[in-house]
Amino acid sequence: MNEPQMQNTNGIKYISSNLLERTGVVHAFLSRVGGASSTPFDTLNFDGRDTDKKENIAENNLRLARAFGITAPVATVNQVHGNSVFLLDPSTVDAKAEADAIITSMKGAAVGVLTADCVPILVLDPVQKAVAAIHAGWKGTVRLIAKETVEAMRANFNSDAKDLVAAIGPHIGPCCYSVGTEVADEFRRSFGENPACLKPTGEGASADLGEANVSALLSAGLKKENISFEPVCTSCNNGLFFSYRKENGRTGRQLSFIALR
Repeated sequence: MNEPQMQNTNGIKYISSNLLERTGVVHAFLSRVGGASSTPFDTLNFDGRDTDKKENIAENNLRLARAFGITAPVATVNQVHGNSVFLLDPSTVDAKAEADAIITSMKGAAVGVLTADCVPILVLDPVQKAVAAIHAGWKGTVRLIAKETVEAMRANFNSDAKDLVAAIGPHIGPCCYSVGTEVADEFRRSFGENPACLKPTGEGASADLGEANVSALLSAGLKKENISFEPVCTSCNNGLFFSYRKENGRTGRQLSFIALR
């Protein structure tokens, strides 16, 4: 996959989408660089479920706020590798739902997902003024979490899929993501024999989570030209991104977020 083209704000390295930049929406696919956490969470870790110190997570959030001018905490969900979508509105703002996507039309709200090989997807509806953040591991991918999120935006905000702009961020690439027969069969059930999503190898198959989610977004009605795909492998670029597979499960989580002004 491609060599990452990183941006740097106040020491925080990140990737942004050209498509989303044109709309002016605040967003970023953050790297692991620029935070306060120690090994193995070094350094810009946002996941407090492991043994990283709470004060490190708090400091990382403070640095995020300063770098991007975010006044409210980034809203996240308890990710469960499914296809549920959480609606963030004034009545649910204090809730902590189990879901793998979060949508909102609340002005001033920022939504995000945590990843370490899984696919982060950020979505903007520039017409209805709504955003979404999606976490797509292999289970969420084959359960079409991306398509379910588009449907949820249509139901809650009257979004037209043809207006939506979506950006797919850094994730483990097919170069490093070999899967067994069971997972390969799940991909075939959801995406058919699409060679862009699943390629046979000598001992099994190589899955392309990014291309699979592009396929899901297209099937939901998005225009191809409105989908930005950053083919950056988190495993190949472990110095810049947390990688669950590369680090044998002992690692942090980077944040990808999008905010409505």
